[in-house]
Amino acid sequence: MTSPAPAPRPQVMTWAPSQTGPCAACHRPCARYGAPANPLCEACKAARQAQYGA
Repeated sequence: MTSPAPAPRPQVMTWAPSQTGPCAACHRPCARYGAPANPLCEACKAARQAQYGA
């Protein structure tokens, strides 16, 4: 009998300090500039997608 595979560990998102800016909705620090740029933090982006769909 084999044991189930462990759940993958969540990846911590990191970015350079120069790419940090406030979330447009909640003003928490997030990646606003550079490659991972988005005006919303991950929590606000998920809430927006849940509200309006993907």
